[in-house]
Amino acid sequence: MDPVAVLRTVWRQKWFALPALLIALGAAIFVYAEGPRSYDASQSFALANPQVPTEKEIDADPSLLELNSDNPYLRSSDPNLVANVVITRLSSQETADRLETLGLSTDYTVDAGAFGGGLVVSISAAGETPQQSLQAVGELGSLLQSYLREVQTVNGADERYLFTALTVSAPSTPTEQLSSRLRTVVVVGIGGLILVFGAISLGTWVDNVRAQRRIRDARKSAEPADDPAGITAGRRVRHLRYTPLDATVIVHGEARQR
Repeated sequence: MDPVAVLRTVWRQKWFALPALLIALGAAIFVYAEGPRSYDASQSFALANPQVPTEKEIDADPSLLELNSDNPYLRSSDPNLVANVVITRLSSQETADRLETLGLSTDYTVDAGAFGGGLVVSISAAGETPQQSLQAVGELGSLLQSYLREVQTVNGADERYLFTALTVSAPSTPTEQLSSRLRTVVVVGIGGLILVFGAISLGTWVDNVRAQRRIRDARKSAEPADDPAGITAGRRVRHLRYTPLDATVIVHGEARQR
C-alpha cells in the first residue's frame, strides 16, 4: 500500500475522516481520564520450620514426649511441600469464590520464592479502589494462615510441630496500575481507527455515487431531442432535377434556377 496514496485519500475525504478522528481522540482521552482504574497491593509471608523439641528439652521436660508430632509434612524430603500446598489452596476456585462472596476482587496472584532456609509466599491483589485491593490482600493473608494450619493438623499434630507463617512485609500502599488504563486506551484507539477508515470508505462511496449520477445526467443531455426537424435535418435536399437547358434544384418543394 502506497502511504502517499493513503494520505491523499484521507485528505480528499477529510470532511468525513475529521469528525471520526475527533470522536476517536475524545473517546481515548475520556477513557484515560475517567475510565476504570486498577490498584495493586501486596504482602509477603515467610514459612518458618517448626520448633521441634530437642533431646535436652525432652530430658528437662519428659511431658514433651506426649505431644502429637504427626505432621505429615515433616516426613517429606521436600521442605517446600507445605508451601506449595498452601499456594495451591490459595489459587483454587474455592478461594476465588470466597473472595467473591465477600465482595472482593478475584484478580490476585500468589507466588513462591526461596528465602534462605525457608520459603516466602508473596500475595498481590488488584481492586478498582485502593481499599478493595487492601481488603483482598488482608483476606488472602488470613486464608494463608488458616490453610497452613488446616493442612498440618489433619492428624492432630501439636503446635510445636507445625510450620508457621511470619509476616515479612505488611500490606503495601496500593499503587495504580497504569497498564490497565493503557490497555483500555489501546482498545478504544483501535476502534477509533476502524471508525476513521469506515468514514473514509463512506466518503469514497458517496463520491462514486455522485460521479455516476453526473455521468448519467451528461448522457441524457447529449441525446438528440424528439423534434422531427432534427431527425430530417440531414434530408433538406429531397431531389435534384436537371434539364438539358438549365439545372433546377428543388429544395423543400421550392424551385431555384441555376
